[in-house]
Amino acid sequence: MSLIKKMIRKVQNSDLDSRRLSEINIKIENELDEFDFSKVVVRKPWGHEYLAYREEGVSIWILHIKKDAATSTHCHLDKRTDLLVLSGHVVCTTLEKKIDLVEGDLLILNKKVFHSTKAASESVLVMEIEFPSKKTDLVRLNDSYGREKKGYEKQKDMCFDLSEYQRVFLNGTDLNRMIGNMNLSIEEFDDIKGLKDYLKRNDSLLDVFITGEIRINNDESIISVGDALKLEDLKQENIEITKPIKVLNIKKNILDFD
Repeated sequence: MSLIKKMIRKVQNSDLDSRRLSEINIKIENELDEFDFSKVVVRKPWGHEYLAYREEGVSIWILHIKKDAATSTHCHLDKRTDLLVLSGHVVCTTLEKKIDLVEGDLLILNKKVFHSTKAASESVLVMEIEFPSKKTDLVRLNDSYGREKKGYEKQKDMCFDLSEYQRVFLNGTDLNRMIGNMNLSIEEFDDIKGLKDYLKRNDSLLDVFITGEIRINNDESIISVGDALKLEDLKQENIEITKPIKVLNIKKNILDFD
């Protein structure tokens, strides 16, 4: 049994998002599309972020946000974002609502949803899982640091001397890593029975489907990348893994007694 109760919420693009997006003269810069972010930490006015995992179709970023600091209000034209709190308390603000998130909570933001994330406590760590992997897909609407209407950071904002930063990478499967107050691992499956057995015996807080395909009768895709996997989602007949899948396993750190 999980040690903390999780909340999973999804936010879809609204009419207000679409209207505000139409008012912006969008220019997506692509000079960093081939840049190797694994070798840097990206400095931000609210803290910093680094790339913890990347493969075709997905990237995982870890954000360190200073207390009372916030990201810009921004959206992504082509990518969906899963936001998971690894430690601390944050408030995610869209154009229509504020959403409180604590450790273990997952917020799924569809593409073209304007949002901002603010640290409401000390020691905030947030994981962002992006589908597809395209860091320069960024449209800023408002920003406390004067970056509205500007694209993603330039190389001058990146730190190549990493001696002052601690980074944890998620490369490889079946290896546990601790980030914040969570233990994380990536599991791989190529048959549906193995996946079902794993979900039956596993005591994860969350299992997020990050790559691959699960289909019915080799046709209809029943689970989207970025969704939290549940055993009840796999009870239909003729379900198959048609492309080997990877699952991000998330557990509460059992050594954290708070």
